[in-house]
Amino acid sequence: MSSIESLKAEARELRQKEKAAGRELKHCAALEFVAKRHGYESWRACCALLAEQKTGPALMKRYTHSEWNFALDIPARWNAFPPVLGQNRYEVIRFASREDGGHLVKIFRFPHNPEKSLTEVSEGTQRYLAERGFGNFVSALTTLGSRAAATLDFDKPAKVGTWSCRNYIFFAGTLTFVLAFGTTRKDAVFGLCDRMARSLETGVNPNHQAA
Repeated sequence: MSSIESLKAEARELRQKEKAAGRELKHCAALEFVAKRHGYESWRACCALLAEQKTGPALMKRYTHSEWNFALDIPARWNAFPPVLGQNRYEVIRFASREDGGHLVKIFRFPHNPEKSLTEVSEGTQRYLAERGFGNFVSALTTLGSRAAATLDFDKPAKVGTWSCRNYIFFAGTLTFVLAFGTTRKDAVFGLCDRMARSLETGVNPNHQAA
């Protein structure tokens, strides 16, 4: 059993003990408690650190989108592909790899509605995804550097295993950005997804060339 799987088992045992004592403890709260018990800042930080210890820091390259003026770090062996506009007209690019599982990152940008908060945008996204068969939603508020952001974790049964996803949502001026990650190997890749999201920079020099 991997270190992360061992911690998950510990969280399940904690929930069972709390239930036996007549107290309800949500799964995400149990994971956070176990992570902090082992000295991690959060469950997300725990997953990221353990994944990096297992595989070593991924070799990254900088990708700059000269048309839409944003840049981020992506794994050096991942490839960029054009958006699939038939799925969502706001998708601007996607990155994918089939090494050691299946991994996909899609970037969306659409006009920001100043009357909606990050939480409201996340809730709207959850309703949209629930209608398409996704479930096990876990939402949170976080920061990407100095920028406020919302995260939304969810999954869906796949032909083999589970397709696990995490969305990062943040506002940049008059735009809303969504980084949508999907993978067949959640424990190994979600730490890398967090690293990519934190590297995203908007309003970059439009004269930069795409990697």
